[in-house]
Amino acid sequence: MHTQRRIFSIATCGFLLVSISAIRFTGAASHASPSTVGSPVACTLLTTADATTALEVSSQPGKELVNSTGCVWSHDPALADSSRRVTLVTHSLASFQAAMHPAITTIKIEPVSGIGDEAFYQLYPKDQNAFIWVRKGANAFDVRIITRLKPKPFTTEQEKAKEAVLAKAAVAKL
Repeated sequence: MHTQRRIFSIATCGFLLVSISAIRFTGAASHASPSTVGSPVACTLLTTADATTALEVSSQPGKELVNSTGCVWSHDPALADSSRRVTLVTHSLASFQAAMHPAITTIKIEPVSGIGDEAFYQLYPKDQNAFIWVRKGANAFDVRIITRLKPKPFTTEQEKAKEAVLAKAAVAKL
Protein backbone atom coordinates (compact mmCIF):
# COMPACT_ATOMS: atom_id res chain seq x y z
CA MET A 1 0.00 0.00 0.00
CA HIS A 2 2.83 2.37 0.94
CA THR A 3 4.65 1.52 -2.31
CA GLN A 4 1.54 2.32 -4.35
CA ARG A 5 1.28 5.74 -2.71
CA ARG A 6 4.96 6.40 -3.41
CA ILE A 7 4.55 5.45 -7.08
CA PHE A 8 1.42 7.62 -7.34
CA SER A 9 3.30 10.56 -5.77
CA ILE A 10 6.25 10.17 -8.14
CA ALA A 11 3.96 9.89 -11.17
CA THR A 12 1.98 12.94 -10.09
CA CYS A 13 5.16 14.97 -9.60
CA GLY A 14 6.39 13.89 -13.02
CA PHE A 15 3.13 14.93 -14.66
CA LEU A 16 3.25 18.26 -12.85
CA LEU A 17 6.83 18.90 -13.99
CA VAL A 18 5.98 18.07 -17.61
CA SER A 19 2.92 20.33 -17.44
CA ILE A 20 4.87 23.20 -15.91
CA SER A 21 7.65 22.87 -18.48
CA ALA A 22 5.05 23.15 -21.23
CA ILE A 23 3.89 26.60 -20.15
CA ARG A 24 5.38 29.29 -22.34
CA PHE A 25 6.81 32.09 -20.25
CA THR A 26 6.89 35.55 -21.76
CA GLY A 27 8.68 38.73 -20.76
CA ALA A 28 6.85 41.55 -19.03
CA ALA A 29 6.78 43.60 -22.24
CA SER A 30 5.28 40.79 -24.29
CA HIS A 31 1.60 40.12 -23.81
CA ALA A 32 0.86 38.19 -27.02
CA SER A 33 -1.81 35.59 -26.56
CA PRO A 34 -1.02 32.00 -27.61
CA SER A 35 -3.35 32.33 -30.59
CA THR A 36 -1.36 35.26 -31.96
CA VAL A 37 1.87 33.29 -31.97
CA GLY A 38 0.45 30.26 -33.77
CA SER A 39 -0.58 28.12 -30.82
CA PRO A 40 -4.28 27.27 -30.66
CA VAL A 41 -6.41 28.33 -27.71
CA ALA A 42 -7.22 25.06 -25.93
CA CYS A 43 -10.91 25.77 -25.29
CA THR A 44 -11.57 26.14 -29.03
CA LEU A 45 -10.36 22.63 -29.88
CA LEU A 46 -13.27 20.72 -28.29
CA THR A 47 -16.93 21.48 -27.82
CA THR A 48 -19.19 21.00 -24.84
CA ALA A 49 -20.94 18.29 -26.85
CA ASP A 50 -17.60 16.49 -27.37
CA ALA A 51 -17.00 16.52 -23.60
CA THR A 52 -20.56 15.47 -22.79
CA THR A 53 -20.28 12.44 -25.08
CA ALA A 54 -16.92 11.40 -23.62
CA LEU A 55 -17.91 11.90 -19.98
CA GLU A 56 -21.37 10.34 -20.38
CA VAL A 57 -22.77 13.19 -18.26
CA SER A 58 -23.87 16.66 -19.31
CA SER A 59 -20.82 18.92 -19.36
CA GLN A 60 -20.47 22.61 -18.65
CA PRO A 61 -18.62 24.72 -21.27
CA GLY A 62 -14.83 24.52 -21.12
CA LYS A 63 -13.00 26.68 -18.57
CA GLU A 64 -9.66 28.16 -19.52
CA LEU A 65 -6.63 27.20 -17.50
CA VAL A 66 -3.22 28.95 -17.42
CA ASN A 67 -2.72 31.42 -20.31
CA SER A 68 -5.12 29.58 -22.63
CA THR A 69 -2.73 26.62 -22.71
CA GLY A 70 -5.30 24.41 -21.05
CA CYS A 71 -9.02 23.92 -20.82
CA VAL A 72 -11.21 21.72 -18.66
CA TRP A 73 -14.78 20.53 -19.23
CA SER A 74 -16.84 18.99 -16.42
CA HIS A 75 -20.42 18.39 -15.34
CA ASP A 76 -19.52 20.19 -12.09
CA PRO A 77 -19.09 23.99 -12.43
CA ALA A 78 -16.79 23.91 -9.36
CA LEU A 79 -14.55 21.23 -10.96
CA ALA A 80 -14.48 19.25 -7.72
CA ASP A 81 -12.01 16.37 -7.42
CA SER A 82 -14.92 13.93 -7.45
CA SER A 83 -16.23 15.22 -10.80
CA ARG A 84 -15.64 13.71 -14.22
CA ARG A 85 -13.46 16.00 -16.31
CA VAL A 86 -11.89 16.28 -19.74
CA THR A 87 -8.70 18.31 -19.99
CA LEU A 88 -6.92 19.50 -23.10
CA VAL A 89 -3.53 21.17 -22.68
CA THR A 90 -1.44 22.57 -25.53
CA HIS A 91 2.32 22.01 -25.40
CA SER A 92 5.54 22.97 -27.13
CA LEU A 93 7.10 20.45 -29.49
CA ALA A 94 9.95 20.04 -26.99
CA SER A 95 7.46 19.05 -24.29
CA PHE A 96 5.83 16.59 -26.68
CA GLN A 97 9.22 14.96 -27.35
CA ALA A 98 10.02 14.86 -23.62
CA ALA A 99 6.67 13.21 -22.86
CA MET A 100 7.44 10.56 -25.46
CA HIS A 101 10.57 9.58 -23.50
CA PRO A 102 9.58 9.88 -19.80
CA ALA A 103 12.26 9.79 -17.14
CA ILE A 104 9.96 7.77 -14.87
CA THR A 105 10.38 4.18 -16.02
CA THR A 106 6.96 3.06 -14.79
CA ILE A 107 5.23 5.34 -17.32
CA LYS A 108 4.56 3.28 -20.43
CA ILE A 109 4.33 4.75 -23.94
CA GLU A 110 1.95 3.20 -26.48
CA PRO A 111 2.06 4.58 -30.05
CA VAL A 112 -1.25 5.49 -31.72
CA SER A 113 -1.75 5.67 -35.47
CA GLY A 114 -4.30 7.67 -37.43
CA ILE A 115 -4.37 10.77 -35.21
CA GLY A 116 -2.43 13.85 -36.33
CA ASP A 117 1.16 13.42 -37.49
CA GLU A 118 2.21 11.56 -34.36
CA ALA A 119 0.37 10.37 -31.26
CA PHE A 120 0.88 8.15 -28.24
CA TYR A 121 -0.73 7.20 -24.95
CA GLN A 122 1.06 7.69 -21.66
CA LEU A 123 0.01 4.88 -19.35
CA TYR A 124 0.68 5.40 -15.68
CA PRO A 125 1.05 2.65 -13.07
CA LYS A 126 -1.91 0.92 -11.46
CA ASP A 127 -5.02 3.04 -10.75
CA GLN A 128 -3.88 5.90 -13.00
CA ASN A 129 -5.71 7.21 -16.02
CA ALA A 130 -4.12 6.99 -19.44
CA PHE A 131 -3.91 10.08 -21.58
CA ILE A 132 -3.11 10.79 -25.19
CA TRP A 133 -0.50 13.17 -26.61
CA VAL A 134 -0.86 14.36 -30.21
CA ARG A 135 1.31 16.35 -32.60
CA LYS A 136 0.04 17.85 -35.81
CA GLY A 137 2.52 20.06 -37.60
CA ALA A 138 3.91 22.59 -35.14
CA ASN A 139 1.05 22.03 -32.66
CA ALA A 140 1.03 19.56 -29.78
CA PHE A 141 -1.51 18.83 -27.08
CA ASP A 142 -2.66 16.19 -24.64
CA VAL A 143 -6.18 15.07 -23.82
CA ARG A 144 -7.08 13.34 -20.59
CA ILE A 145 -10.28 12.04 -19.03
CA ILE A 146 -10.13 12.34 -15.26
CA THR A 147 -12.59 10.49 -13.06
CA ARG A 148 -12.71 9.70 -9.41
CA LEU A 149 -10.70 6.57 -8.65
CA LYS A 150 -13.41 4.68 -6.73
CA PRO A 151 -15.64 3.70 -8.31
CA LYS A 152 -13.83 4.31 -11.58
CA PRO A 153 -16.59 4.61 -14.21
CA PHE A 154 -14.45 3.72 -17.24
CA THR A 155 -11.87 1.04 -17.88
CA THR A 156 -8.49 2.11 -19.22
CA GLU A 157 -9.48 0.81 -22.66
CA GLN A 158 -12.70 2.88 -22.57
CA GLU A 159 -10.73 5.98 -21.54
CA LYS A 160 -8.25 5.43 -24.35
CA ALA A 161 -11.04 5.03 -26.93
CA LYS A 162 -12.81 8.17 -25.67
CA GLU A 163 -9.57 10.16 -25.65
CA ALA A 164 -8.82 9.06 -29.22
CA VAL A 165 -12.21 10.40 -30.36
CA LEU A 166 -11.57 13.69 -28.55
CA ALA A 167 -8.05 13.94 -30.01
CA LYS A 168 -9.39 13.43 -33.55
CA ALA A 169 -11.97 16.17 -32.97
CA ALA A 170 -9.25 18.55 -31.74
CA VAL A 171 -6.91 17.73 -34.65
CA ALA A 172 -9.73 18.55 -37.09
CA LYS A 173 -9.77 22.12 -35.71
CA LEU A 174 -6.04 22.74 -36.10
